Amino acid sequence: MSQNLENILKNIPKLPGVYQYFDANKKLIYIGKSVSLHSRVNSYFNGKSKLNFAKKKMVSEISDIQIIVTNTAIESLLLETSLIKKHKPKYNILMKDDKNHTYIKITQALFPKVIKTRIKNKSGIYFWPYISTNYVNNIIKLTKKLFWHRSCNIDFFEENNIPKIKNTNGSKIPCIDYYIGRCSGPCLLWIEEIKRYRESIENIKNFLSWDFQEVIQNLTTKMQQYAKNLQFEEAAKIKEDLLSLQSLSQNQIVRDIVWYDADVINFLEKYDKFYISKIEIRQEKITWIYNFEITDKLQDIDESVRFFIENHYIENSKKISLILPRNLDIEKEILEALNLKIEIPKIWEKTDILWLAYKNAFEFAYKKHLESLTVKGFTKKDMTDLLNILWYKIINKDITFECNDISHISGSHTVASRSVIQNGKTAPNLYRKLKIKTLENGQINDFDSMREVMTRRLAEIKKTTTIPDLIVIDWGKWQLSSVLEILEREKNILIHWEQTEDNSNYLNLLNSLQLVSLAKREEELFLPYKSESILISKDSTILRMVQKIRDEAHRFAITFNRDSRIKASKKNILEEIPGIGPKARQKLLKYYWSIDNITRDSELEKILNKNQIESLENHGII
Repeated sequence: MSQNLENILKNIPKLPGVYQYFDANKKLIYIGKSVSLHSRVNSYFNGKSKLNFAKKKMVSEISDIQIIVTNTAIESLLLETSLIKKHKPKYNILMKDDKNHTYIKITQALFPKVIKTRIKNKSGIYFWPYISTNYVNNIIKLTKKLFWHRSCNIDFFEENNIPKIKNTNGSKIPCIDYYIGRCSGPCLLWIEEIKRYRESIENIKNFLSWDFQEVIQNLTTKMQQYAKNLQFEEAAKIKEDLLSLQSLSQNQIVRDIVWYDADVINFLEKYDKFYISKIEIRQEKITWIYNFEITDKLQDIDESVRFFIENHYIENSKKISLILPRNLDIEKEILEALNLKIEIPKIWEKTDILWLAYKNAFEFAYKKHLESLTVKGFTKKDMTDLLNILWYKIINKDITFECNDISHISGSHTVASRSVIQNGKTAPNLYRKLKIKTLENGQINDFDSMREVMTRRLAEIKKTTTIPDLIVIDWGKWQLSSVLEILEREKNILIHWEQTEDNSNYLNLLNSLQLVSLAKREEELFLPYKSESILISKDSTILRMVQKIRDEAHRFAITFNRDSRIKASKKNILEEIPGIGPKARQKLLKYYWSIDNITRDSELEKILNKNQIESLENHGII
């Protein structure tokens, strides 16, 4: 270290502020902030902190240090963010993006518009911010469908309290949105349409604030008014919107777990990147789930998540609890300035929401990983090489590996999936879905679930007399032990049964089963009855192949679980309709599969009577 740097380090004050590192060419290479500049900056040089390779390289390039003292921790955080965006130092990766968060804005026009924007000023009303632009686009489409707000560029003004058009800017009056029921048509300047549009804007404000009850109440009143005036077509449209809103509201209630505004954040390191998932809970409902990818290998994952939280909540004005899986050592002054309260749950229900966030981060990581993989993928040779490493033999002409996974949310809709790779390629036609039958709803036991999956798989092997070349078990040697328990029990039963040819063939198949378990933490491979793990290079194509079949089973299970929950929620809608009993519901779902497919046809008249069909019509199902 140069004498110049030594003198600088000694004289750095113990105050909040921002520090800047420069290289020998006086180029800014890194910007950071701290509540205590002296402690943070010196930690890079005193050898007490464990620095990764990237940070060591950065420190070796530092030639000069400049500091900016601030009054508070939040000032240093804001200054750090703006300086990184402006200068884009090469060792700052997280904040390099020039883009700000996306907001949904209701403009201040005479007839306001609902738009997305990255610029926040004093005009208009802004909601959240959102991280996902796609989500903003979808939510604006939904508000347009439900509340019929305008998307035209017409300029309006008011003269003597009378609305008038200043400039159409090329927009037609009325436009196509009016005719297809996507705008209430304030451009017509009719008193009823103007009143209707302003009511819609109020409903949108409540909707974006996730105040479903007020929106539902307003729409219900409007629907009843239409029905009273014999405007049944208009009433039916609103009924359809009401059903959508009620379903959205009811299916996302988490009041038994979190009854206050909170963000649940979980994260993982995978595929040499960091991934964060945030579950947003407002008014006892899950309002959205966000996922983020962080490519900053300069920091460790806790430091990256801490950096993410500090910058993500800069504009937070409302007190929010952050539910985290572990303590991230965020400075107390920063938390107070950001209106954040950290909660590390110990009870099972909240850890289950954390697990949901982890699953979303995992799924997001997997999708991102698939996007980065080359088209070439894996080969039959990769499968042969893995079998050789495990001292296993090739059983089938078409080499086949399979993997099972379990998925549930708080023990509800527990399902399993099987993914298959054959000759180096995924084989979706061989994938399987299973509903777990041995657990009660709400019961959580992944080991018992896997035992059921294996029991049913052995029954399938007995029937088909074929086995895969390798069965991959997720979750390491503990889950492997539960599978081996089932396998040994089945073998013992066969040994004590009458020794028929069929039983003998089945026993030979069971003895030929080749199993390996993949542990998540270090991606180790475990073989049956062996305590020592097998480590394969993380850069190896073989390990990536095993990870892929595991991740594919995980993805498939999550999709099946989500589909099961959606199907159940739709089934619940039928349960709420008077006159539609269990037998009628069963017949409807058996023939039509989903309420979305129910139409008034000859088959419906066979299943239901006249009063039941009228009940479906009154509730907007047909």
